[in-house]
Amino acid sequence: MKGILKRSDTGEEIELTNVSIVGRSSECQVIVADPRVSRRHAMVRKQDGGFYLFDLGSFNGSYLNGARVTAARKLKNGDVIGLADHEFQFEQAGEAADMNMETMGGSTIALIRSTPVIILVSDIMGFTALSEAVEADALAQIMGSWYSDCEQILAKEGGTVDKFIGDCVLAYWTTVDENTIAASIRAAKELLESCNRISHNHPDVFDGSNLQFSIGVALHTGKVAYGGMSQGEFTLVGDPVNLTFRLESLTRELEQSVLVTGDFARLIPGKSKYTKALGVHKVKGRAQGVEVVALTSFPEGESDGEK
Repeated sequence: MKGILKRSDTGEEIELTNVSIVGRSSECQVIVADPRVSRRHAMVRKQDGGFYLFDLGSFNGSYLNGARVTAARKLKNGDVIGLADHEFQFEQAGEAADMNMETMGGSTIALIRSTPVIILVSDIMGFTALSEAVEADALAQIMGSWYSDCEQILAKEGGTVDKFIGDCVLAYWTTVDENTIAASIRAAKELLESCNRISHNHPDVFDGSNLQFSIGVALHTGKVAYGGMSQGEFTLVGDPVNLTFRLESLTRELEQSVLVTGDFARLIPGKSKYTKALGVHKVKGRAQGVEVVALTSFPEGESDGEK
């Protein structure tokens, strides 16, 4: 599967990568040299068998077929993306064999590996109330800033964003050792800190109101199926993924910002300093309970999200 952005003014065709950043920075995959375009303005991400458009908290907004983008939008052939006065038409070509695939007898079989991973799930708390109370332009900037922070924080800590699902992000590390455990914990801390930064940058929304911008984070480790679930797209599937989503949903019930499983907690050096055992809890879809542990502080210092 191949995605292309075609500039309306010049006809130039730009082939999209798995993650293509659009903006005026020279580091962007799609460069738009216009001061009205933010340095990191928008993102086109390949996920779930297609390409999705995200605004990255840009000042002047990203538009899809004339409508401002306030959340992730799946692109279809012929869609027009607008940034200031610049327009790009999206085109999606047919499936193509990926270099990570193995072709046998004319059919392509995805290479699937079973491997231990660290899984992170983070979700915005109270998003429905936030989206109902906030004007579309402000919501687009808030959500865009969150998408951008997630992408940059997780990449900096060596993680891979598998996908964004509305107001939720799924990410993973494909090695499980002391370094990646530490990296995933740092990522959780930085994601919590990004909420404070986003709130501070939008005083018109959050100051003097009952609205908050906060997230829950869940961390787990386990063995998953990892590889090409469709041509040209890699993801991870398995019970540990489902469990991490269920664990994250407990952050509201247990009033904790960061929850980890017992399996994850046992890998944290000196875990007694940073964790609090919360016992075994039932989660939807599982017959057996799950050992739940709160991350109450971080190895580098106390967590802003400590309860």
